[in-house]
Amino acid sequence: MATIRRVTRAEIEKLMQEVQPGFYKAELLPGLMDGIETYKCRLTEGAECKLESYEKKGVALFFISGTGMITEGKASFQVKERAVFCPEIHGEEYSIKAVSDMEFLLLIQEMSEEDFKHYEMYHIVLPWFNTASNWHLYTEGFRNEELKSFACLHQYYVSRMSLGEVVGPGNAKLEPHKHPELFQWFYGLPGTDSFLFSAGDEAEDVEEGDWLCIPNETYHIVSPKKDNDYVDYVWFEVVVPGLEMCPYFY
Repeated sequence: MATIRRVTRAEIEKLMQEVQPGFYKAELLPGLMDGIETYKCRLTEGAECKLESYEKKGVALFFISGTGMITEGKASFQVKERAVFCPEIHGEEYSIKAVSDMEFLLLIQEMSEEDFKHYEMYHIVLPWFNTASNWHLYTEGFRNEELKSFACLHQYYVSRMSLGEVVGPGNAKLEPHKHPELFQWFYGLPGTDSFLFSAGDEAEDVEEGDWLCIPNETYHIVSPKKDNDYVDYVWFEVVVPGLEMCPYFY
């Protein structure tokens, strides 16, 4: 089986189905990690959709483009730029209304009894909303500072999920690296130049709107095709059960 699993933008478009009026959804690369569901969603201008806040699942929405409003109970949040929203666990239904056409990723992690034990010890207060203006800039030893790394959803804020964005000129020198504890997914964001994603002995050209996945313990690297190419992608990571490294896990 291939190390890099990939579905292209064109393939995703073919998978899109209207599940509520003006709301379209496509499941992306199902079954690669137990308990994980990943979807690409589109909500057309003026449409409103209702989504489920699960009792035993953590959820994160990464808003790629468009503007709108999220409402959960008495809480409401305006989406005016890229943003992350995490609904309540054991919560009520929440809704999204599009002011302009919206695209977002819907990322779901089923939680085990062990996850709930950790969740009771440490988690961010939900519902939670974070915008690109407030992403946390961080550094990585294998990445040149010209290529910016931003944390959008910190690890263990909501169970074993985390999200980040990498953006900037692609002529930075990078080194292959791996994560023993993490399954990883990647999505080419609007405006990115095509870039090369290498994992193990494989390599894929990645375009805007493509979605990829690699398992843990896989050496990988994102590389530009030529100097000064503009790279912009979001990564989604989930810790493999039993390999948690959070200091609150004891």
